[in-house]
Amino acid sequence: MRLESITVEKFKRIDTIELPLADLNILVGSNGSGKSSILQALHLASCLMRQADRIRAGSTVMVRVSDLDYLPTDEYSRLGHGADWGNRSNSPSSKVFFKFRADDGAEETAELEMRSARNAGISVQGELPEPVRTQFRGVETFFSCFIPGISGIPNVEQKNSKRVVLKACSFGDSNVYLRNALDLLSSEDQAQIEGWLEPLLGQIKLKVRFDEATDFDIHAETEINGLVMPLELLGTGYLQLIQIFCYILLFKPKILLVDEPDIHLHPSVQEKLAQSLLQIARAQGIKIVMTTHSPFIVRGAPADTNVVWLADGQKKTDDREVVELALGWGAFGKKVIVVSEDAKNDLLKKLIHQWPEIERAVTVLPGRGYKHLLTKEEAQELRASLGNKFKVLVHRDRDSLTDDEVVSLKDSYASDGIRLWLTDQSDLEAEFCDPAFLAALTGQPIHTCEAWLSEIMNQNQVPIKEQFASQRGAHNEELYKAGGSPPNDDVWVAFQARPLKGAKGKFIFNQLKNKVPANAFSGVTVESFAAYPERANSLKANLEDLLA
Repeated sequence: MRLESITVEKFKRIDTIELPLADLNILVGSNGSGKSSILQALHLASCLMRQADRIRAGSTVMVRVSDLDYLPTDEYSRLGHGADWGNRSNSPSSKVFFKFRADDGAEETAELEMRSARNAGISVQGELPEPVRTQFRGVETFFSCFIPGISGIPNVEQKNSKRVVLKACSFGDSNVYLRNALDLLSSEDQAQIEGWLEPLLGQIKLKVRFDEATDFDIHAETEINGLVMPLELLGTGYLQLIQIFCYILLFKPKILLVDEPDIHLHPSVQEKLAQSLLQIARAQGIKIVMTTHSPFIVRGAPADTNVVWLADGQKKTDDREVVELALGWGAFGKKVIVVSEDAKNDLLKKLIHQWPEIERAVTVLPGRGYKHLLTKEEAQELRASLGNKFKVLVHRDRDSLTDDEVVSLKDSYASDGIRLWLTDQSDLEAEFCDPAFLAALTGQPIHTCEAWLSEIMNQNQVPIKEQFASQRGAHNEELYKAGGSPPNDDVWVAFQARPLKGAKGKFIFNQLKNKVPANAFSGVTVESFAAYPERANSLKANLEDLLA
């Protein structure tokens, strides 16, 4: 009987989710999307199926916390979704289903319901059909193996009994018992680990020994390119892969659960890892479910890998092309993609940072100037390529555009889920060339800040007007190829009613660096300053509207 799919109900972030399983399955999504919840639910359920005295639909049995080989938290009653576990038959619980299929098409489903017991333990009941019973039951039978990651190992490790090592490794105490786990393997198994490591990290030899008569601690060394070193001196990426491969051979699971194996691996290794794991899965006859934030792992995964994007505890899509694009755009956990005109986005991100709820739903991507601004058609194509799961806000600086020109440009972008936002003033920098902001930043009175700005504009009339004329020339070429543009002098006069009187914010920003005493105004001081009056209300309004 081969494992075909899993279903998790009412566990942590997960309400209900069913996932068909390929040999290799990759779960992607932002933090809190439910990836780890699925791994934990599967491992806890399979451990309970092995450790409970019996698994029956009509009766419950309790597994004591002290006996458990795995428990995600000591506050296990909090593992429910939307409500804590209770200890009555009609109280909240969590369920896990493992669906199997035989070569002749026959199906069997192992299921487990878990909730709090009246005493310190977990109460379970379920169904464990005879054709799959041997996959779950047995003292040294481990249906699942869970690898939460490794961040290093201690310098010494005393020899422990096999039972202690297996329980500790099942529980996730991988870093403390890695030498013990390796010592439990045969020399053939250790050689197999070396073979699996070679295409990823190059040739490496493992040397693990323990003499019952003389040793207290396990001796573990590695040899790389002729250099012998203690196991603890290996890089964390080496240790992480050794741990994964060791556990496959130690537990011989039917399903391997790996949580974010990419954390300590170079991108080139990440790209190879999925291919290696798929080959191992097929050779060992196991299913692998792994979580990741890495576009390199997804990109390097073979074509028949099952890639699933999770969001808010639900499957958002299993369209691999959509997943790869979303990863590349940094859009997981987001709802709006802001594509900027500017290559440098610190000030745009600073403005969005004013609104934490909005910021959590937005990702900002750089541009290459207004001449290469994302067009409406390109924004629509981007949105469609991402399964229409994001909205797109295109940022453009206003420069010297008139009110009518701004309205026309906005209208030209109007489309489902697409919006053009032009800065209220000339550009993003202008938001920080404001008397109220300057007063908050420097502690000087408003009239002093107003005087600084007036002096800069009066002393630099020639370059300011030249820059304005140059911008108008570019706008006229863009918008009035057949002629009919308003006279530049008329536009200049109208702009004298604006706060910076036609000056470009970038120009004033740079002049303020010299005008404001004691270096109180600079790129660093502006970007790091937080306690200022709210800026860019139109940006907020646009984002709120897209998020509604």
